[in-house]
Amino acid sequence: MNRIWKLLAAAVCLTVLSCGKPDGDDGQDWTSHVDTTVPALQKKYELEASKDFNGMVNELTAGLKVNLYDTKHYADNERILSVSFTAESGDIVGSYSDGTFTGGGSTVTMEWASDDPVNVPRVGRKETPGEFGILCLPGNFKGKFTVRTDRYTYTFSTILALEAGKAKEVDLDFSKPDVQPTRKVGVMGDSISTFDGAMCNPDYSPFYPGSDPNVSSTDATAKAKAVDSKEKTYWWRLIYNYMEHGELDVNSSWSGTRVVHEVKTGRSTKKSIGAGFVDRAYDFVDPDIIVIHGGTNDHNQSTPVGTYDFSHPIGQLDEALYRSAYIKLIKMLQNRYEGVQLIIIIGDRLSSPYESSTLEIAKHFGIPYVDFVGVTVEKCSGSHPTAPAFDMMAKTIHDKLIDYLP
Repeated sequence: MNRIWKLLAAAVCLTVLSCGKPDGDDGQDWTSHVDTTVPALQKKYELEASKDFNGMVNELTAGLKVNLYDTKHYADNERILSVSFTAESGDIVGSYSDGTFTGGGSTVTMEWASDDPVNVPRVGRKETPGEFGILCLPGNFKGKFTVRTDRYTYTFSTILALEAGKAKEVDLDFSKPDVQPTRKVGVMGDSISTFDGAMCNPDYSPFYPGSDPNVSSTDATAKAKAVDSKEKTYWWRLIYNYMEHGELDVNSSWSGTRVVHEVKTGRSTKKSIGAGFVDRAYDFVDPDIIVIHGGTNDHNQSTPVGTYDFSHPIGQLDEALYRSAYIKLIKMLQNRYEGVQLIIIIGDRLSSPYESSTLEIAKHFGIPYVDFVGVTVEKCSGSHPTAPAFDMMAKTIHDKLIDYLP
C-alpha cells in the first residue's frame, strides 16, 4: 500500500468518524465501492472558484481555491489563462476505483476554456481577486504554482496541506512571484523626451544632444550638466536605474510636437508626417507601461483646450482641441494595448488651463501621475532640463509611483 493510498484511507476514516456512515451502510467497507477521478487537466468556464469544483469535493478529494491578485499594480488586469500546481513528490491527481488507487501525476492544471471575450478571469485587487478552483487529492505537498497570463508566466513556491472533503484557499500575490518578469516601458513625448538615435523613427527630430548647449560647452560646471548620452535622460534613468525590472519598448518622441494633431516634415524622408501625440499612438510594439510626457508645446502655442468629451467615441473626438485630443490619445492607447498601464507626467512649464486639464483627465481615467508644476527643474535651454534635473525627475517619478513601476 503506497503513501497516497494510506493518506486516502486515513482521510476516509476521519471523514466516517466525524460524519457517520453513509445511509444504508451494512457494516461493509463502503469506500471500496466509491469511484473518484481527479484529472490532471481541468477546465474552467465560470468566474467563481466554487463552480469549478462542480460538487466533486468529497471524502476522497480536496479542493483548492486559488486567489490571484496584485497588492501593487504590476500585473493589474492581466488575463489568466491557466493555473498549475506541481508537487516535488507524490501524486496530486489520479483515480480511485473499487479500493484501488492509480496515480496520475504530480501536476494538476486548471485552464480557462470559455470563449467568452468579456467575462474572463483576470489578476485583480486583493478585495476582488481572480479565482480558480482546482480539484486535487488530499495530502501535504511542497511545490510550485505556475500561472500563465496573456502577458507572462509566473511561479510561486509554496507548501500545501490539503484535507479530504474540504477546500483550501491559497493567495498568490503578483507583486511577489518567485521571479518578477521584465516590464516593457514605452515613452510618448516631445523634445524633453528625445535623444538622437534612441527614438523609434529617424524622421522624428531630437533636441538632445545636439541642441543642448552644455554638450558643446568648455566650462567644466556646464559640461557636468550636459545630456550627452541617452543614459542621462529622465526616461532611461527611470527604466534602467530606478526600476528593477524595466526595459525600453519604444520611445515615440518628437521635438516641438503637441498632444493635438499636427503635421511636420520628417527629417530623413522630408515627407509630411502626422507628428502629434494622437498621430503617434500606435508606434509602440508590446508595452506593459507607457509614460506620457506632453503638453508643454500645447501650452507654448496656446492650443485651444475645448471641453471634456469623455463620453464621445474615438471617432468623434476633436484632434485639434487639447482636452479632446488627450482623451482620444488615452482611449487609443488603451484600446490598442490591452491592459497597458499609463502614467502621465505633467511638466513644470504647464499652467492653467493645461495643468488642470491634464489633472482632470488623469483622475477621470484613474491614471497615476506626477505633477512637476511648482517644482524647481534646472534647465539647459528653454523648457529642457539638465542631466541632474533629469535624474531628479526620474527619482521623483519612481518614488511617487513605485507601486506601478516594478
